[in-house]
Amino acid sequence: MKRKLRQHLTLSFLVAATALCFHMPAHAQTSAQAFIEVNGTTTLNIAPDRITVEIEIEEYFRPDKSGDSTVVRLRDIERSVRKELSGINVPDSLIITSDLGNYRDRRTGGRFLMAKSISATLTDYQQLDRLSEKMSMRGIRSFRIARLDNSMLETYNRQGLKGALDAARAKAEFIAENEGLVITTPLEIIETGINSYGMPAVSNAAYDAGGSMENMRHITRRYNVRVRYLFSPKSN
Repeated sequence: MKRKLRQHLTLSFLVAATALCFHMPAHAQTSAQAFIEVNGTTTLNIAPDRITVEIEIEEYFRPDKSGDSTVVRLRDIERSVRKELSGINVPDSLIITSDLGNYRDRRTGGRFLMAKSISATLTDYQQLDRLSEKMSMRGIRSFRIARLDNSMLETYNRQGLKGALDAARAKAEFIAENEGLVITTPLEIIETGINSYGMPAVSNAAYDAGGSMENMRHITRRYNVRVRYLFSPKSN
């Protein structure tokens, strides 16, 4: 009985050792495979269909004929801004208001003037140009583009990644051709990042309808990949 047990253990050990010897060369061969590594990049300029503007309003003093001055209330300034937004077809559902608090006007002693922020989402730059041309500057502390976005951004992302992969393959094919080789199949594909320009860059930036901020009229996204291609000698 003991002899049969020893024979069984010895046989099991030999089988395990044989399997290990069989797999080790395959692993070593995979890790030692030669490859061509390239980076692929493509850039898309995307027209935004959601332009978020932030308008900060504040109360101010308006002189009257008697030489005195009266405070133009925050509600009156907001009503005027909302009227201009309605005039360019921005619905109330795309307008958000938030209080900014108040501050002491040192010119008038202890008087506090109230302030508020109005955030509105526009759909194109024609609306933005019309708004900036028509809106009165009285009571407006700042007028800025807060965010650019596009509702089809995921579709553009797929398009951009495909372009980056195509660029990587074209580069690898050029290198292989120059060295008398042919690329066969990707060994490894790594997305190294999507860099966005336009959305964060315009934050806190004043808008000028005259066109001095033309570079803000689109979202620029750069797509990057790194790919390793296996290759073989070119057949004659």
